[in-house]
Amino acid sequence: MKAPYIVPAHRSVLPGYLDLATRTRIAGWAQPEAGGEPVALQILDNGKPVARVIANQARPDVARAGFSEVRCGFDLLIPASLPVHERHVIQVRRESDGSELSGSPVVIEAARALDEDLQRLVRQVAQGAQTNTEREDILAFLADVADKLLASHARTESGQEQRERYSRLARRYGPAIPQKTRTPRALIIDENLPVSGRDAGSQAILSHARSLKELGYNVSFVAASDMDPDRSACMPLEQEGLTFWHAPHYTSVEDLLRRQAGAFDVVYLHRIGVATRYLALARHYQSGATVLYSVADLHHQRLNGQGVLEKRPELLALSRSVRLQECTAAWQADGVLTHSPEEEAWLSKAVPQARIACVPWAIPVRSPVKDFKKRRDIAFIGNYAHAPNLDGARWFVETILPELRAKSPDLTVWLVGAHLPPHLCWPEGVRVVGHVEDLDKEVLDRVRLTVAPLRFGAGIKGKVLESFAAGVPCVMTQTAAEGLKLPRALASLATKDEKGLKACILRLYADPERCQTLSEKVQAYVAATFSEKTTTDALHAAIKMAAQKRKIAEQPA
Repeated sequence: MKAPYIVPAHRSVLPGYLDLATRTRIAGWAQPEAGGEPVALQILDNGKPVARVIANQARPDVARAGFSEVRCGFDLLIPASLPVHERHVIQVRRESDGSELSGSPVVIEAARALDEDLQRLVRQVAQGAQTNTEREDILAFLADVADKLLASHARTESGQEQRERYSRLARRYGPAIPQKTRTPRALIIDENLPVSGRDAGSQAILSHARSLKELGYNVSFVAASDMDPDRSACMPLEQEGLTFWHAPHYTSVEDLLRRQAGAFDVVYLHRIGVATRYLALARHYQSGATVLYSVADLHHQRLNGQGVLEKRPELLALSRSVRLQECTAAWQADGVLTHSPEEEAWLSKAVPQARIACVPWAIPVRSPVKDFKKRRDIAFIGNYAHAPNLDGARWFVETILPELRAKSPDLTVWLVGAHLPPHLCWPEGVRVVGHVEDLDKEVLDRVRLTVAPLRFGAGIKGKVLESFAAGVPCVMTQTAAEGLKLPRALASLATKDEKGLKACILRLYADPERCQTLSEKVQAYVAATFSEKTTTDALHAAIKMAAQKRKIAEQPA
């Protein structure tokens, strides 16, 4: 087949202008010939002719400007769009003598991303499908492209691409090729992203994440129940140098574990619901990782306490089921983290094969308090969607508060925290505060005492520790004091019964100087027991112990 004729280039410039040159459209105007005949133009792409056009379309804007006649324009839609992955040099020449139009040539670089032309082309193809078969073909193609792109993204994020490149170089040039030291990676899985100040679980996870960073890990999060979290929840993590995995790059926790297979050194599963669902998957896809199950608190003990107190057999049955899940997860994991020494002892007895470690979380201590004489009232702080907190608030208001106000009429209890049911009616002496943005300024800087009148529950209570860290004494039941191992100087804050709770609150509320003394002691207790160093050292020891268990398990019988 004879090749198309190419007009040889001419040094002269054709009056006119190439206004637009894209992969799909070329437009502009050219001054007519001397006799008024419109100009015939040849379009070239990378030196090869792709189209011919007559510049005879109306261009009143050019005529009004005095540059040419009205009919001097051209606007050409290229039937087959120019390939997006190639670089194109577009030239427009007069067919009669090769004079090149002003503004020509135009260079269109190869697309490096999904630019406007490429997006338009994809839309046209998708919208042009007429039958279900055509649509299925397009969907299959796009799904395949998306899957390959997501796999490539995951390989880069996990460092697999870099490791494979080093392996190729080492095979070619020998092991002397310098290799960048690999940073160990830790993945934390929870139901939702942690939010500072929201709950004790969030505080614990964020503290452990910081400790992992201190130990040299690259730390990332994934939220099982929210793969597309609100940006405001992600920004604080990013500011601390932590990574979060989310849609559209990953559709689920399993998708992340699969796409980044073998990329993590530690997988941290928070709470039993997460451990039950993902422990086996973590084992399968992250076979070289140390798998940690962070208990947070033993849910079955809380359910059992609630079932006994409320005489609910269905909760007792659920407690037995959850107990089995918790023991199974402890047995399967390389290491188990708990915050409470009591829970550590219980798990060690219930699952002797497990490696249990008591790891606190870091709680910063505020400046010393010096104004207890000016303070008034007491506060109960908690999230009231949590059954022990709502039960404790109602029991305290109905049973404890009347006698307190009989002895001290000016005393008011603040109910602080989210999700307090709006239909409940509270008597005089109760101030419903609800959720506060700054717990320290709005509550802990103003009250004389806090109370934790819990009748059932499990694990260490975060709000007790926050009160201590702020220098505010907290009077509590034995249930609320679980796992704290209070020193002798603070032991009186944990009361044995209803009578002791009332007496302790009245005694301290009437004695600001005693509150001042206790304030210094509770802060010293938190500083010694829940410091960043204590947390990091305990977590480091737990990971080493868990890694040893994994190595022993991998040895042939």
